[in-house]
Amino acid sequence: MKKILTTFTLLVGLLATSLFAAPAPAPLKVHIISGSEEYKSEPSLQEFSADLQKRGIVVTASWGKDKGKTLPNLEALAKADLMIVFARRLTLPEEQMKLVRAHWEAGKPIVGLRTASHAWGEKANPDVPFFDHKVLGNDYGGHYGDELVKVTNVPEQSTHPVLKGVRPFTSRKLYKNIAPTATVLQFGDNGKGRQAITLVNEYKGGRIFYTSMGVPEDFQDANFRRLLVNAIYWTTKREPAGDK
Repeated sequence: MKKILTTFTLLVGLLATSLFAAPAPAPLKVHIISGSEEYKSEPSLQEFSADLQKRGIVVTASWGKDKGKTLPNLEALAKADLMIVFARRLTLPEEQMKLVRAHWEAGKPIVGLRTASHAWGEKANPDVPFFDHKVLGNDYGGHYGDELVKVTNVPEQSTHPVLKGVRPFTSRKLYKNIAPTATVLQFGDNGKGRQAITLVNEYKGGRIFYTSMGVPEDFQDANFRRLLVNAIYWTTKREPAGDK
């Protein structure tokens, strides 16, 4: 009888746990906007998105063209938790640009890569400086030549979740950042200049990450890939899935 009662108690406990346990969070949804020809954004992000999907992240994408005039599948952005931008001078119709603005104006998180600092239209387009300065907290000022760049973490930010497990590494073609207003996590040095290259910011309550790195070789570096994965989970306030 005692054994039966013990078994019954265990079953009741398991049933109660299953009934009152917090439901599992919905899968993280990421939408990619790609369109940077020189830096091969599409092949780099396609390979990277395959890794994200292995982590259970739902990935949708708008594979656009450099200076493209439209983006396919952009309507999927409205359902995304996070927007990843790696595009250059897109001159989108206003109805599509409204979808993009709606994301950041709703305080939703963003991960910007390299040419995201000048992702939207020509220089006369007010979205260009606004997105770079106000949303990313960046200040793009051109770039140096194709020299190697030593990437180092800011010591005072060593405990920031975005830098977890990220060691110094090498990139190339340093962007100039004239007067960033966001928090700097990494600097790049090519021997000719030292520039802020990785930033975190907040816009309307949404967490923002930007890095001016993103050449194809960067995506083959474990430290850069770890940096991006960390940024995705940090901006969306999610707990990282196990490394796979």
